[in-house]
Amino acid sequence: MLQKTTLAALVCAVLGGSPSAYAADTAPSTDDTQQLPRITVTAIGSAFRFDVPATVSVIDRETMDRHLVVDIRDLVRYEPGVSAIGAAGRWGLDSFSIRGLDGNRVNIQTDGVATANSFGFSTTGMRAGRDFIDLDSVKSVEIARGPASALDPSDALGGTVRYVTRDPADYLRDGRDTYVSVKEQYSSADRGLGTSLTLAGGDKRNGIVFVANHREASATNNKGDVDTTNYLRTRPDPMSSTTNSVLGKYVHTADSGREDRVTVDVFRNKVNTHIYSAMNQATGTTRLLDDRAEDTSSRIRGSFEQRYANLDTTLVDRIEWNVYWQKTETESTTHTLANVPSRGATYDRLYLSNLDERLFGGKATLFKSVTGDAVEHRIAYGIEVSRTTPTGQLGGQGRDTRTGVVSSNTPYMPENYPLRFFPKNDTDRYAVFAQDEMSFLNGRLRVTPGVRVDRYSFKPDENDSYYKSSFVQSGLTDVKKSRVSPKLGVEYAVTDAISAYAQYSQGFRPPLYSELAVAWGTPRAYGIIPNPGLKPETSKGIELGVRGTGELGYFTANVYYNRYKNFIFGGYTLDRSQWPQWALDQNLLIVMQAVNFPKATIKGAEATAGLNLGALNSSLAGWKLEGSLSAARGDKTVIGQTGTSPLNSVDPASAVLGISYDAKAWGVELIGKAVRRKDRLDATSLFSAPGYATIDLYAHWTPIGSVELAAGVSNIADRRYWDWGALHGGVLANVASGGGVDDTQQRTAQIERLTMPGRSFNVSARYSF
Repeated sequence: MLQKTTLAALVCAVLGGSPSAYAADTAPSTDDTQQLPRITVTAIGSAFRFDVPATVSVIDRETMDRHLVVDIRDLVRYEPGVSAIGAAGRWGLDSFSIRGLDGNRVNIQTDGVATANSFGFSTTGMRAGRDFIDLDSVKSVEIARGPASALDPSDALGGTVRYVTRDPADYLRDGRDTYVSVKEQYSSADRGLGTSLTLAGGDKRNGIVFVANHREASATNNKGDVDTTNYLRTRPDPMSSTTNSVLGKYVHTADSGREDRVTVDVFRNKVNTHIYSAMNQATGTTRLLDDRAEDTSSRIRGSFEQRYANLDTTLVDRIEWNVYWQKTETESTTHTLANVPSRGATYDRLYLSNLDERLFGGKATLFKSVTGDAVEHRIAYGIEVSRTTPTGQLGGQGRDTRTGVVSSNTPYMPENYPLRFFPKNDTDRYAVFAQDEMSFLNGRLRVTPGVRVDRYSFKPDENDSYYKSSFVQSGLTDVKKSRVSPKLGVEYAVTDAISAYAQYSQGFRPPLYSELAVAWGTPRAYGIIPNPGLKPETSKGIELGVRGTGELGYFTANVYYNRYKNFIFGGYTLDRSQWPQWALDQNLLIVMQAVNFPKATIKGAEATAGLNLGALNSSLAGWKLEGSLSAARGDKTVIGQTGTSPLNSVDPASAVLGISYDAKAWGVELIGKAVRRKDRLDATSLFSAPGYATIDLYAHWTPIGSVELAAGVSNIADRRYWDWGALHGGVLANVASGGGVDDTQQRTAQIERLTMPGRSFNVSARYSF
């Protein structure tokens, strides 16, 4: 254990001042203004921004390469208060959980363009997550907790994840006008092999970068050992996947300093799965004799951006604006051989589903700095608009294997196809925002008020015949909502060593089309009815923190409390007295609807610290000791119940401890992670994931300047464990709340099949010139 004098030295020796406002770093500070460094680099997981009155971490390219990151679960493995949701298998990873909120409550952006929302229907095979990124195209990832900034959408109740893709300037340094690199990476967990090619060229005026990635993999390993073709199976279903992505970016810098940027980004992932775990079991009136699927997820984005600097006018010093278009599509083909004993027939069924979401929008942000005798203002204000147009359709046909008759109607198919679960619609979003970072006492005190006004409009197509043809009859209603969301951040440099901050923010998330207008019903099974009266979710949150950084290391600590009103729950089971007449006529077993729970709360604490051992003793130069702690508690108030019940989406408490050595040409890192048992669950949950501890080892070596090698061993002790994000899983695999696969052994999932990989190996090599 370190002596008290050593700990005191760490705290007292850190140097710094007060940070600047989040997302408004518009001008350099004057020489007599104190300021903490914008980013303090850590070895495990991420770096932290010290210039904002909030918790914001940054995972850079070097960290991703040294930790051999393949997917978003690898990306946030050591990030306090953050995890990835979704399970390995056909549907894969969905998105992120930040401080207990996940899925569509987390705003995900790529170069400022929002990622499509999750959508899931387990019965029909129409599902779409939000994992549309190839991390080999990414320069850095910034993770902000909560709706802290007025410049970001207020619907980021959990927080915001920002992917920043690579620029030509990242490679054209030190007089270089060309750059070429090839990277190969192998992971034993899914026997995946990836190749990445990067080309860059240009000069001070013009630059272009091209990044192409290709990866092929099989099913991700787990700790299951039952290899059957039925619901008792615990080994992964046989699977193959192919991922391709291309990023192209052109940047022009004019003599005036104006920067023009054109980006084209294409992503495509194809997964083929033989779903052994769904075969040879009765589901209602049907037994599946065979079940195969092909799922393709794709995204194409085009954007144009301009940045004007040094304008020095009365109202603006700098302008950033962009316009973008994006198409996100998920296509699923499911081929089953279904035996229906009640009809004495077997049907060869082909299901075809398509979910397409198109996004068009733009944003303009203006910056102005005003300096006075006692206060300095750094002002940011602007406008943001977008239109989202989703369409989804389910089709298919069935063939009676006895007679050869083919039809798209019952009984050859479970329903009469084609049909839609939601109507064609447009969702428009408008926002105006303003933020003023005010610096007092030579920068020692910074106060940042901000406000964002959001307007939301949902307009369904009243003439959508496919939606109306469904026997689930429901009215189509326009929905318009608006909200003013204030923010306030305060940062004070208590001493040259330590700064403290406080933040208050409000959030606003209007209901999505998937919550307002989805309709579905299967005779003698279950139904879902729309709820056009659904209210928007709102939040109020406060965070208090202290931090510092300097030669000896860094530390951060915070506590937070968030309260949510009209919390939207998408799988609420209605009492039979609330069923519509059509549901009673169809003899449904259960009817669900998206509803508003009165309220929910999440409170928690996080801490990180790092010690540069070389600053204590020169013989330990290059050695670092780092760690983090995270714990949270969530509760919700359910309709018709007194008191509260646990909010399952909150991750169990965790701790990370790592030690690393970094020399000029090589380095090694040992990281341990311990996670507490997930024992706070509501009454609907049947499985409490046990606690666990894992140890990972990483090493990197640059034998010559043009060659970079990295290797890692994950879960060295070969532990059997469950990641909570793979169990509660948001939209795609909601075990704990019964929204998807479950662990009751009555449907499709054995809990053992959701275990994480055992010991696995990763290696990579990059050659550049």
